[in-house]
Amino acid sequence: MLLAVDIGNTSTVCGVFEEKGNITALFTFKTEIPVSSEEILIKLKNFLELYKIKLKDIKGLSIACVVPSALNYWVEMGKKWLAREVLVADHTTVDIPMDLLYPSEVGADRLINALAGWEKYKTSLIIVDFGTAITFDCISEKGVYLGGAIAPGLFISAEALFKKTAKLPKIDLSEIPLQTIGKDTISALKTGLLYGFTGLTDYLIDKLSKEMGSSPKVIATGGMAKFIVPLSKKIEKIDPYLTLEGLYYLWKQKKP
Repeated sequence: MLLAVDIGNTSTVCGVFEEKGNITALFTFKTEIPVSSEEILIKLKNFLELYKIKLKDIKGLSIACVVPSALNYWVEMGKKWLAREVLVADHTTVDIPMDLLYPSEVGADRLINALAGWEKYKTSLIIVDFGTAITFDCISEKGVYLGGAIAPGLFISAEALFKKTAKLPKIDLSEIPLQTIGKDTISALKTGLLYGFTGLTDYLIDKLSKEMGSSPKVIATGGMAKFIVPLSKKIEKIDPYLTLEGLYYLWKQKKP
């Protein structure tokens, strides 16, 4: 079994894959800087026990991380306690053609999404990842990663509003406003956040598509996608496990 780990700024998402690529376990926890590799091991062991998976069943560890201060602890845990081989995704390990000025600057999650998107769909593609930030990644019809765009995420924008404005309450974004004109503060906040970010998303997709000179397939992933995709006119589907699947594809390519 392979343990795929996507360490984001807000959450860490883990998936356990069987040899043929089926996900047998999936769990998420808050990203924190651990004090030791043993701390990660204990947390991981507790989650795996829920699925009746033993640590010895994990034969490999594939990681995408955008939090450098957490990465070393995960690598140490993998090599010391879990697996013989630990694979870390970056511009040197992800084998996809890139048309970029500075490949080393691109986040591992974006590279992995591009790899997974091409492996799964084999067509020109825009991947919108709704995480702490919203990233837009463009892949050409020949499988070249072209770059994309980055915007503030829905959650951190909402949090900024709540922290900087004393009278604005926290709200439940799972309920779509029935009308655009908010008649109270909560409905006005929902309109601004949900429809505002939908507008941002669809406008950027339209601009990126025109610059690509094609009609790319548009898919979404990330934990916040469920709030925006139902309102979007441009996104075709949600692919919730895309990043984890990319880590699986990477492992298959690099497997010792």
